[in-house]
Amino acid sequence: MKPLPILAGLILAACTLQAQNDDAAFLAKFESTFEIPDTVNTKDFVPENLLNGRLHRVRPLATNDGLRNIYYLDTPSGVQEITGTPALTERIREIYAIDYLQGVSSSDEFGKALANAGKAKIESAGQILSDPFGTIKNVPKGASRFFGRIGEGMKGGGSKSEDKGLAGVLGITKAKVQLAAKLGVSPYSTNEELQRQLTRAAQATAGGGLVLNVATSFATGGAGAALTVVGANETLKDTLTNSTPEDLRIINRKKLFALGVDRELADEFLMHPWFSPWHETIITDALSRIGVNPSSFLTTAVRALTAEDAFYFQRVAQILAKYHATTAPLRSIQTQNGLIAAIDRDGVLVVPVSLDYAIWAERTARRTEEFAALDRAHDHITGLALWTDGRLSDRLSQELKQRNIGFRTEVLSTK
Repeated sequence: MKPLPILAGLILAACTLQAQNDDAAFLAKFESTFEIPDTVNTKDFVPENLLNGRLHRVRPLATNDGLRNIYYLDTPSGVQEITGTPALTERIREIYAIDYLQGVSSSDEFGKALANAGKAKIESAGQILSDPFGTIKNVPKGASRFFGRIGEGMKGGGSKSEDKGLAGVLGITKAKVQLAAKLGVSPYSTNEELQRQLTRAAQATAGGGLVLNVATSFATGGAGAALTVVGANETLKDTLTNSTPEDLRIINRKKLFALGVDRELADEFLMHPWFSPWHETIITDALSRIGVNPSSFLTTAVRALTAEDAFYFQRVAQILAKYHATTAPLRSIQTQNGLIAAIDRDGVLVVPVSLDYAIWAERTARRTEEFAALDRAHDHITGLALWTDGRLSDRLSQELKQRNIGFRTEVLSTK
């Protein structure tokens, strides 16, 4: 009877070996069919002057998930994981902006200016400005119209007492926006420490008379300074830096109404918890330059769940505006299979996508096949085009060409 366990062991070993061979064969077939997400060289995506600085170091390898790069940033407070190249640039700028503001706040002049601003005024303004949209973030999703008098205040309405109560805050708000622009960061960043430092500095300048010469004092260690908004002309930059959130929403609402957006959707977008006034203004400006009803775009955009989502939709709007201005006018904006798309005057269906580096991964292949099927299913579509602010692998580029899908990469590059 003893040989039976030996035989069973041999059978089990054979089965295990066969399973391993099957797994290896499947993996080999998968790898020949799709590209596997892997690490990429940071220097291929990040400008050389941003790789290292006095307060930061971007590690040489980034992880790519098939669409986006995850960078590893060494800072005095530890290693940070940053998803997306634009987000990495923003974070580096914020590190040096915080360092500069902390240095300013340690001076005697700053302390005197803050004291002159008045403690009561500081407390009343600080809660609002440290997180300008914190109250909105706490509102349940789908309740975009449930804002009561706050919503009316943002529309420029409200009683005289409300206007008077906001008067002092608005001066600080404007000072904060202008200071942030000089430092090359967003005044609506979700970085809590940056918000705190910007708020205190704005109080000292607007209420205490402190004068900051950022142009000569601010050192970024390679990050660069002054406001840079891809695709924004000087008029738009001036609007962003010299308007209060309330002013921007009034401007944006008028533009959206002129494009045919109904009031409910416009309010849902403009009062959304994750779209800052700058996101909203840049998106609205891009859509206005296209000049067609953007309701399909906004209906998808208001599903944003994070600040990163909001930035994604900002880039998508800018990509569409770039296509409209440089290739062919767009005659409609729509959604196809859950993706924002547009039809140009010649019938080409354009899909804008914001990414870092896309490879021929399984999900990308599935999306590509869905995209290619649209050309066969609709007679009014004369061609397909993929536009992105990122880059595509050679394999993905080849697959797109085989399916007669045109593409253009790095469309928002300022190089």
